[in-house]
Amino acid sequence: MKTKDKIIEAAKATFHEKGFEGARMQEIADACGVNKALLHYHFQSKEKLFKAVLLGAMMEMFPAVLALLNSNKPLVQKIESVVDLYLDFISQNPRIPLFVLNEMNQNPAFILDQLQLSNQKPLVFINQIQAAVADKKMLPVGPFHLIADIIGLCVFPFIAKPILQMLSGMNEKEYGAFIAERKIHITQLILLGLQIDVNKI
Repeated sequence: MKTKDKIIEAAKATFHEKGFEGARMQEIADACGVNKALLHYHFQSKEKLFKAVLLGAMMEMFPAVLALLNSNKPLVQKIESVVDLYLDFISQNPRIPLFVLNEMNQNPAFILDQLQLSNQKPLVFINQIQAAVADKKMLPVGPFHLIADIIGLCVFPFIAKPILQMLSGMNEKEYGAFIAERKIHITQLILLGLQIDVNKI
């Protein structure tokens, strides 16, 4: 494994355990067996290292989602699986949503190029939705409205976590349980809202 990759792996574990604020560059250097000067050579600051960790996580996540959407699995199973994937991923990387929002506002071309998404579309998923609508197996919906609904329903509780915790009075453990419950809630909301017959598609 290259030194840069070792640093990112060590940083990922440290950020996951202690968060951005609690992590120290020296302990990351110690964890991967390099000196701090070499760490700063590859990543000039903790912010840049953190950005590299998040970007690396996203580069693993997005191809997995696209592969799922373009698979031959039934539509209902895809909706359930995508919700599971998103919620699990963001639970493990809770800073991802704000990171994406900031990067997309500042330099959208960069993040799209890094993720290599520019020429990739979930065509099989789109075709399945259009076919189900045409066959009257679900209410009419634009494929990208459905994709936006799934992403929004999964991502918003992480962006709005402080507000939702304040309103609900949930502690960290309770909020984690709330996120886990959303897997079923979001899937049911979509299937019932679009009147999708789970036995037909």
